[in-house]
Amino acid sequence: MADISTGAVLHPGPFVYDIISAGTAHRARSIFDGHILGDQLDVRRCDRHFWDHTPIPETVRHYIRLAGFEGVLDCGYMMLDHALITSLVERWRPETHTFHLPVGETTVTLQDVEVLWGLPIDGPPVIGIDTTHSVQEWVNLCEELLGFSPLMSDFDGRRLKLGCLSRVLDAGLPPDASDVHCRQRARVYLLLLLGGHLLSDKSGNKVPLLYMPLLRDLETVGQYSWGSAILATLYRSLCSATSPYRSSIAGPLMLLQLWAWERIPTVRPDRVHPLEHYPGPYGARWNVQFDVHRVARHVVSIFRDQLTGLRAREFIWQPYSDDILASLPPYCTAGRRIWTSVTYLICWEVVEPHLSNRVMRQFGYHQPVPDLRLTENQQELHSLDRRGKGNQDWLTAHRAYVEVWTDRHSHVEDGVVAEDPTYPSDEYRQWYRERTVVYVSNPTRQLILPEGFQGDSARTQYLMDAMTQVYYMAETSLTQSDEQHANYFNAMKDFASMTLETVGESSRLAFRPSRVPQQIPQPTDPNRVERAPRNVHGGQHGGGRRRRFRSPEPTVQTGLDGRSQATEHQGTSTGPFGHSRSPVLMEAFTPNTDELHGSGEQHVGGTDAGQSTQALDQRLESQITQVDIVMPAQPRRTQRAHKPRGCGTHGKLGHH
Repeated sequence: MADISTGAVLHPGPFVYDIISAGTAHRARSIFDGHILGDQLDVRRCDRHFWDHTPIPETVRHYIRLAGFEGVLDCGYMMLDHALITSLVERWRPETHTFHLPVGETTVTLQDVEVLWGLPIDGPPVIGIDTTHSVQEWVNLCEELLGFSPLMSDFDGRRLKLGCLSRVLDAGLPPDASDVHCRQRARVYLLLLLGGHLLSDKSGNKVPLLYMPLLRDLETVGQYSWGSAILATLYRSLCSATSPYRSSIAGPLMLLQLWAWERIPTVRPDRVHPLEHYPGPYGARWNVQFDVHRVARHVVSIFRDQLTGLRAREFIWQPYSDDILASLPPYCTAGRRIWTSVTYLICWEVVEPHLSNRVMRQFGYHQPVPDLRLTENQQELHSLDRRGKGNQDWLTAHRAYVEVWTDRHSHVEDGVVAEDPTYPSDEYRQWYRERTVVYVSNPTRQLILPEGFQGDSARTQYLMDAMTQVYYMAETSLTQSDEQHANYFNAMKDFASMTLETVGESSRLAFRPSRVPQQIPQPTDPNRVERAPRNVHGGQHGGGRRRRFRSPEPTVQTGLDGRSQATEHQGTSTGPFGHSRSPVLMEAFTPNTDELHGSGEQHVGGTDAGQSTQALDQRLESQITQVDIVMPAQPRRTQRAHKPRGCGTHGKLGHH
C-alpha cells in the first residue's frame, strides 16, 4: 500500500552506536522505512501431539515429575497470539537480549522460567556429544529406550518425526504395564514435549535424537538445567526472527506470552474464573477460560501501537511478590540464588548471554547504567549451528562458556534496593534514550486509503518529543534574550511544561532530548551471509546469484528540529537493498546550551557562540520551510555484447 510523504524526515534512533551497531538490519527498521507494514510472523509449534494425549497416567507422570517437567504439564495447552509475539520481536535487540520498550530495557530471565514453568535452572548445562549413528543403530536405541521401532521413513537425518511418537501414544498404556514400559512411555512423552513445545525448531514436526542419551536415566534427568537451555533457545529464536528477511519463528513462545501477560496488563486477557489456589507454578493460573472483550487479539498494528505508547505505570516490574513466591511449590524458587547471575545460557550448540545486569528493576533494584559484559561476540555465537557437525563434542567446543556457567554463583549481580523501580534515575533515562530505537512506526508516513486499525501512539510520541524540544529551546534562548523577550520564552516554557504535565508526561523534562547524529546509516543484516560467487572470474560457468530487494519510493521528511533528508540514500557505494548510496549529512539547527554560552565546542550544524536569537529564529524558519527532494541514484545498466551460442566445448577441445 502506497503512502503520502509529509515532507519530513525523522531519525528513529539510536543516536549513539556503542550498543546497537550503526546500520544493523532489523525488523523494526524495515517497519519504519515502510518495507514491512502489517505482516506478522508465522509462529510454528507442534505440541498438539503432546496435549492430545493428556491427562497422563500417574505411573508415567511420576517419571516426568522426576525429570523436572511437571510444572509445564500443570500450565496446560494455551493458544498463542501470533500478533503479540510479532510485536515483541520488533522490540527485541539481539545485541543485549532485551526488549527495548519506552519504559526501559526488560527481558525474560531465569527467574521467569523457574517461577512460571517450574523448570530446574541450577544444574549442569544441557550439552554433550552430538553422536552420529546409522539409521539401524537409532532404531535399536529407540527400541531400547522408547519401546518401539520407528520406520526408516520416520527419520530425517539425526531427527525423528514427532508423528511416529504420537502414534505410539494412540495405542494407550495397559493397566498392568510394567515399570520398564512406564519408563519407556515417559521418554516418549518427554521427546514430544521437548521437540514440539519447549525446544521446538521451525521444522515443526521433528525432534533431534541427541536428547535420547540424556533421557536414559530418568532419575538424573532433572539434575540438568533445562530452564537455562529453554531460555537460551528462546533468546536464539528471538534474535533470528529480528531479521527483516525472516517470516517465521519457533521455540518456547508460550513462555514469552506468559511473561508478557504478567508484566503488561494492557495486552493480557481477563480470566473468567480466576483460580485462588492453583497447582504447580505461577503460569498455571492462566490455564483457565479467557474473556477477551477488553483486549485486542491477533492484530499486529494494535499491539505495536500499545507498546509504542506504553507508559511507566503500565509495566509491572515485579509481578512476583514475596507472598506469591512463598505460596509456590519449592521447585519454583529452588534456583533463587542465580536469578540475577550474569552468565552464559547453553543448549548444545546454542550459547546466549543472560544479562540480568541490564534489567535490575525486575528484581527490585536500582538500575545503573549497565556495562557491556558478555556482549562482544554475539554475531559469532549466532552463526553456530549443528549442520555438518556430526560427532561434535560441544562440551569441548564451548568449554570457555561452560566454565562461566559452572561459576555462575560467583557472577550474581547485587544491587541497591529501589523504593519504586517504576521510575529509573535521570542519568539512566538520558543514557537509554540515546541508545534505543525511539520509533518503530514512522509518524511522518500517511497511507493512501488506509485500511484496518490506524494507531496514533507514534504520532503522540512525536508531538510529546516536539513539546520537550520547545521547552529546552525556550530555556536555552532565555540565556541570550533581553527582558522583553524573556517573558515570551518563559511563556513558551511554561506552556510546554503544562501541556506535558496535563497528559502525565512531565517526567520527560527530566532530561534533554538527544542530538540527532550527522548521518543515518542504512541497515545491514549481521545474520545474513552474503555468499561469494562460485567463480570469481565470472566465466561461462561461474558466478553466484545475489538476491535483490526493492526499496520503497523516496520520501522527504523533516525532524523535530527542522532537519530535512531523503529517506533513500544516494551515491556510489552499493547499499544492502541493491541501490547505490552514500551517507546523507544531517546539517541543521540543534539548540544546545554550550553553543549559546560560547563554550568553544563546535558541532556540525550547530550555532556559533554569540549568535543572536533573531538570527537563530530566522535560520530555523528557513530550514523548516525549505525541503529538498533527493532522488536515489539508479544503478547503471550496461548492455552485454552478444555471444554466439555453442555446445560448450567449441574452442576448448578443437573442432568436432
